Amino acid sequence: MADSAIIKRPRRYFYFHFILLRFLGLGWWHQPDEGDTRNFPNWYLYYSIATQLIWVAGFVGLETIDPFFGEKEMDRFMFSLSFVITHDLTLIKLYIFFFKNNEIQDIVRILEIDLYRYYQNNKRNQATVRTTKIMSSAFIFFGWLTIGNTNVYGTIQDIRWKAEVAKLNDTSVKPLRTLPQPIYIPWNYQTDAAYISTFVLETVGLLWTGHIVMSIDTFIGSVILHMSSQFSILGEALVTAYDRTMLQLYDGVDVDMSESSRALEAGNGDIKTSDDIERIVRRRYSEEQVELALQNTIKNCLKQHQLLISCVEKFRRTYSYGFMTQLLSSMAAICVVMVQVSQDASSFKSIRLVTSLAFFVAMIIQLAIQCFTGNELTLQAAKVADAVMHSKWEQMSPSLRRLLLLMMMRAQRPLRLTAAGFAYMNNDCFLAIMKAAYSYYAVLSQKQV
Repeated sequence: MADSAIIKRPRRYFYFHFILLRFLGLGWWHQPDEGDTRNFPNWYLYYSIATQLIWVAGFVGLETIDPFFGEKEMDRFMFSLSFVITHDLTLIKLYIFFFKNNEIQDIVRILEIDLYRYYQNNKRNQATVRTTKIMSSAFIFFGWLTIGNTNVYGTIQDIRWKAEVAKLNDTSVKPLRTLPQPIYIPWNYQTDAAYISTFVLETVGLLWTGHIVMSIDTFIGSVILHMSSQFSILGEALVTAYDRTMLQLYDGVDVDMSESSRALEAGNGDIKTSDDIERIVRRRYSEEQVELALQNTIKNCLKQHQLLISCVEKFRRTYSYGFMTQLLSSMAAICVVMVQVSQDASSFKSIRLVTSLAFFVAMIIQLAIQCFTGNELTLQAAKVADAVMHSKWEQMSPSLRRLLLLMMMRAQRPLRLTAAGFAYMNNDCFLAIMKAAYSYYAVLSQKQV
């Protein structure tokens, strides 16, 4: 199309995500235009093993046992439990990203490379890339806000601890020095040197595991959004199929002056109208040639549709248990964080309230990214049937109408992403999870009362 010829084709849709995934040790994710496709080349294998042992197995392990060691206040217990739920269930997603790496990269290749064999809209693709960047930035912002406020809260608490200790005499029992992050620490960190090093270790660990969660979820949401955008582009290809074919044939016509004059007269001075173009094309080409050109255009749309469906089906099979993990972790974590927020709200002076609210918003965004994009994918896939109805099928031959009918029948079958077959990833699922989380929160609140 002319628009695609003018607007630069976007490349490397997921460049930011791939860089993050490489740095976090989740595999050497390759851009589709790169030749080397090894997931763990040379030294990177050892880097990946080291990072996963230290920050995932070690850090998440200490984080997991923290709620069940010693006596804790309810607010710290709930905050600790929310991190445990989020990070522990993410291990299933890590398995998918480690061992289903090639399948996911094949899906990315289809979106960035293979679909460009057919009709594309570069402007729409660029807009989708911008949308995914905004979506990823919003999630990462609230993640950073949660971690940052937790550290600020911990620093203030330590300052208060030092002020309290300074008032005590030598015979008084010093209160325990606490860390900002809800993580079990097996060594003594009461001295300044040990406390600062442990504080830094906790912060780096939380940033590392937090970015793993944020990178995976925003990447998956971005892939779904690009797939839904491609169905929208396919609909545009179908609606413009007849006129594009005539325009392509017209571009190959050597129009003489007398014929141009007659066309201008017929078109009231505008030779660019679709009726004028079609009139000139049908005068210069035989019916067989026009039919063959239309057939080629419709078959390309049919192949594009089949390629998109296979891409979505492959993605659904690959990440089905990832969606299930997301629903379980979101329902539990949102419920726990709601309890935490309700407790912190009793004192608006508490910095912990800001942290809890930021984490609560991050959890909602995490769930919404995948549910809303999944819903958009289903809607855009269904709109292909409407596009067929507006494709000027009445001006095509019966053989082409049969092809369009087949495409319409397939588009009328809902194309959905599922959570291991238990639920569809859509807006209804989002509302159901939020209602369930609130119900559990109400029960827990009554228990506390």
